[in-house]
Amino acid sequence: MKPTILVACGSEWLSPARLPRVLRAAGTHVAAFCPRRWPLAQTRFVDEIIDAPPELDAYVDALRDHLADTRYDWVLVVDDPLLSALAERRHEPWLDGILPIAASHPWSRTLASKAAFCELATASGLPVPPSRTCASLADARSAVDALGLPLMLKQSSGFAGLGVRLVRDHADLEAAWRAVAGGGLVVAQRYVEGPIGNSVVLYDRGAPIAWMSAYKVRTWPGPFGPSSARRFMSHADVEPIIRKVGARSGYHGFCALDWVEDPEGRLQIIELNARPVPTIHMGGLAGVDFARAVRELLGGVPRVQPPRPRVDRVIPMFPEDVWRAASENRLSLASWLPIPGRFTDVPWQDPPLMLHHLGRFYRAARDAHRRT
Repeated sequence: MKPTILVACGSEWLSPARLPRVLRAAGTHVAAFCPRRWPLAQTRFVDEIIDAPPELDAYVDALRDHLADTRYDWVLVVDDPLLSALAERRHEPWLDGILPIAASHPWSRTLASKAAFCELATASGLPVPPSRTCASLADARSAVDALGLPLMLKQSSGFAGLGVRLVRDHADLEAAWRAVAGGGLVVAQRYVEGPIGNSVVLYDRGAPIAWMSAYKVRTWPGPFGPSSARRFMSHADVEPIIRKVGARSGYHGFCALDWVEDPEGRLQIIELNARPVPTIHMGGLAGVDFARAVRELLGGVPRVQPPRPRVDRVIPMFPEDVWRAASENRLSLASWLPIPGRFTDVPWQDPPLMLHHLGRFYRAARDAHRRT
């Protein structure tokens, strides 16, 4: 029998819809646990849809009840709001083996806390820009004195580039604090000038078995948001970093480590995304076969796949870069016209998902026209 994977998505995110193609290519039966109208339920590479409530609290309860009745070989949590909700309940018995870091492990605090990641990664000797955890504006002022300017203020529980502000001088601090302070902790981190990127990793109980890295050439929405275009690369710092993170955390499954390349050419880690990220289906461009890696992982015989980047150019991401172009520079939409022989991230092989995105584009254009 095929291994069965449940993809659990508790938010109406676009990117998880690209993951089932990789999982299907791995020879698995793919089930999606989400409302039927969400993007994840539209792809033809999902074998089964388990309809779920759209409200997060009700979703978590429904997921708990479903997992009490149905066994899966792997459950993948693919969005940050759901990950955060489950991390808060990580000591409940039904989540044993579901989250990528065991609840009993000290690093389980990093699943939804940037502050915890900075603390534990620094203590482990990983290259992290100097950071402070702040609970008040007074703490932020103290962080400025300790770290200097410029620095970043980041909501400890934020995601997708939301709740992030750059503070370049003292006059910016109070407004930046008001923008990110929402009752939770805030991380103040020394700002490092340099290109930003990430390394996507598949771990087998703390051991990296497949990974790829890329610069974030363009982001959307905003300068600190997720990638909308990227350039694959390799760097000597990546493998030692991901091996140390795995050894310290016992991580199992997909994640991404965000980093910045400092002026000396070294990588500084800025955060951990403890879930699959949008670019896993692009692994072939980096010389990595994530489908093979998943198949071998589930079969109990994983083999390490060091990356060998095959494409040295900017790769726009669909649909993220289409939305960016539409909001920033509509003339650049022409770059999405199909050109024979050129790689495109448009999922032509997935007509139902394409129709879903075209419907979203049409409704956004219609609404924009009505506002003018």
